[in-house]
Amino acid sequence: MKKSYFIILCTVVFLFGCEKSDRDEDKSTSTSRDVAFATNLVYDVFKTVHQAAYYSTGIVSSATTDTNTVYGCDTITTDVVSNPKILQVKFNTDCTSNGIIRNGKLYATVNGFYDVQGTSTTIAIYDYNYNDKTIYSGSMSYQYIGLVDSFPTYNITFSELKIVNNYNQKIFYSGSHQLKIIQGKDTQTISDDVYAITGSNSGIVFTGNAFTSQITTNLNLAGNCNWIGSGLINVKPNNNPTRTLNFGSGCDSKINVSIYDKTYELDIP
Repeated sequence: MKKSYFIILCTVVFLFGCEKSDRDEDKSTSTSRDVAFATNLVYDVFKTVHQAAYYSTGIVSSATTDTNTVYGCDTITTDVVSNPKILQVKFNTDCTSNGIIRNGKLYATVNGFYDVQGTSTTIAIYDYNYNDKTIYSGSMSYQYIGLVDSFPTYNITFSELKIVNNYNQKIFYSGSHQLKIIQGKDTQTISDDVYAITGSNSGIVFTGNAFTSQITTNLNLAGNCNWIGSGLINVKPNNNPTRTLNFGSGCDSKINVSIYDKTYELDIP
């Protein structure tokens, strides 16, 4: 009798435990939110270096605007004699622009003229701080492959970027993307640019969950916006159902995450 009771009790605990676990997993949106945040952050890095390059004589083949700052509270320095060329953006303390506070520096090497087909750029990131979250190691490299469908196009690789927040939680972000400049290609400022981005990623998010992700509808990012404006990513946390991350249709921090038939609206941190 005691044995039968024990078996029944274990069965009830198992069934209720599974039900709670499944329910919790279905409502988990933190992985998708962290993927959205990390993707926005790495493209802030790209936009900053891209702008600095086009502002620097000797880094591009011909600069119509030659200045030593991107945001007015940073300093661009270059070495165009070395091979590869060197481009650095160093931020003043709490450099603030368009609601974003930046600290630290971005250090890029360029193995030719930045705007010439075939040129590769590698960005080594040392303690780049963005609104109190820091990329403290890793690299980002990309090659300008010329015009694809008439749009300037870059193949981008992210190698073990490590991002830490104020709680000492970490994101590890790797992957491969392709970026096309679909608007603003004829000017040297990023404010009128629009980028279309495809590709995939993998890594670990702040909560420690491993993930893979695939862009299923192009991410569109405006040069003058802090946030990806539209696009879809399928996010697959390990041992969890695939989520659909939707960036919406405007310049804001709102995203939607869909799991099965439920959709949750979130803010990117």
